[in-house]
Amino acid sequence: MSVVLLLFLYQGPGHEGWVTRLFVLLAYLAASMTLIRVVPDSLLARGWFQAGLFLSDAVLATVILRWIQPRTELFLIYTLIVFGSALTRSARQSLVVAAVTIALYFVHWWQPGAWIPQSPVFWLRFLFLVVSAAVLAILARDSQMAQDEDKRRYDERLIQVERLATLGRVAAEVAHRIKGPLTTIAVNAEVAAHRHGDDPRTLKELAQITEEVQRCKEILKNLLDLGRIEEMDTEALDLRVPVERALKLIGPQAADRRLKLEVSGLERPMRMRGDESLIQEALYALLQNAVEASSRNGRVRVSAQTLGGRHRLSVADDGAGVERGDLERIFQPFFTTKKEGSGLGLSAALRIAQKHGGTVEGDSAGAGRGAAFTLVLPAA
Repeated sequence: MSVVLLLFLYQGPGHEGWVTRLFVLLAYLAASMTLIRVVPDSLLARGWFQAGLFLSDAVLATVILRWIQPRTELFLIYTLIVFGSALTRSARQSLVVAAVTIALYFVHWWQPGAWIPQSPVFWLRFLFLVVSAAVLAILARDSQMAQDEDKRRYDERLIQVERLATLGRVAAEVAHRIKGPLTTIAVNAEVAAHRHGDDPRTLKELAQITEEVQRCKEILKNLLDLGRIEEMDTEALDLRVPVERALKLIGPQAADRRLKLEVSGLERPMRMRGDESLIQEALYALLQNAVEASSRNGRVRVSAQTLGGRHRLSVADDGAGVERGDLERIFQPFFTTKKEGSGLGLSAALRIAQKHGGTVEGDSAGAGRGAAFTLVLPAA
């Protein structure tokens, strides 16, 4: 409409009643700006409201062009409106705006006594508008679908964070109450082992009790870790340092399974701000997940790169993989596809990443085809 206003000021003077028409145009523009200013954001976000603004612009542009009868055919004004209709992010509304705009372009060309324009130029431009409208409607649909998918994932991750926070508080209380009885069971099992040291069967059963007690204590420790990530010691750091430390810690487990660790992309500094120990913990969780999922003599690949102001640390394995339907659930606490494990490692890694303004992305081609988990963190 600013373009149309400039065009009217350039070619309007001299036409009959141009001053009155100028005031009409200015009043419309002022009313439009005021409407956009005062209406609630919820209404501005509605596609039909946005489509109405485009349609009113198209109608007024056609009226003004009929008023001034410019010496050149201003096809680009209609093109701008058709292209702008994609901003509604709705294929249906974009098509409605485009159809009305194309019809108004037809009206603009209409001359008394000639119902159908005969100019090849008109029909070439007419077809261009039609094709553009179809392509932009597809783009608007794809944009809306991508936006909806991003919102769904964001909402799910937000719910997960809230669940983890609540679970952490509950876990602290539960762990406090259970820790005492577990210690008593472990001590009594040890005393019983000394009393019945000559009975192999009894010793074996007592050893199983002790082993299960230790497993329960490990689960409690992981539960307490969920509620521990509240304060961060933020400092400037090189991301390669926690990566190398996590690799050093996971080395013995990888050696026991005869896994080959391949590392790439750590040649250049990777500056960021964060808590080094927490980031190391998140990386160790991803590495441990990959090692446990891999079969003997397999490979675990660790790669690092910086793209678009984000550090991306990927841990990939050629192990058991994850079903496509389980990828969204894999970050939920206690969910695991492995026979052993608490199902808390990936959820803890995700929470640490989100505390740093990042995330963890998971991908797998399916069961038995390996998996890759990428820690994404903002670069300094």
